[in-house]
Amino acid sequence: MSIAQLLAEATLLGVHVLGGGVWIGAMVFSIFVLHPRAEIYFKRVTREADFEDFIFTVVHGARWKVFSGIVAILLSGAALAVWPGHHVNGDALWRSLFALKLLLFATSAGCFVYVSWTLWPRRTFATAAELPAIKTRFTRVGVLMIVTNALNMALGIGAHVWRATL
Repeated sequence: MSIAQLLAEATLLGVHVLGGGVWIGAMVFSIFVLHPRAEIYFKRVTREADFEDFIFTVVHGARWKVFSGIVAILLSGAALAVWPGHHVNGDALWRSLFALKLLLFATSAGCFVYVSWTLWPRRTFATAAELPAIKTRFTRVGVLMIVTNALNMALGIGAHVWRATL
């Protein structure tokens, strides 16, 4: 393999792995650090509506950046799937694991679409009575996204290690 091919493969791997890691890390931070800590702060000093204004300010404009990152993960993963040596021709286990990775990715990306284009608008216009249920749904969907992305990453690492042993 030439130096150019090795650099291209390393770039694809970097985009794919770092993109997935950033996505997982950002979600973990948002769900388990930012939201709970900011909510505690705002309950002590002001109104619930101020917390919502703060969260909207923090996430404003992130949708298309995250969407672009998801597309980069998808495209780099697709490129790696056909890259020489990144698959085992004819191996049913590899095809099954790849199909599972695609299902996990589709689930997580679908959750992102649901959060971005359904839950955020609902949250934006929610009454005080509706807000707790919407926040609970945000957390549940976010945890599902974290789990599916983490499993996807684990399968990718496992596939890489398995491939190296062949």
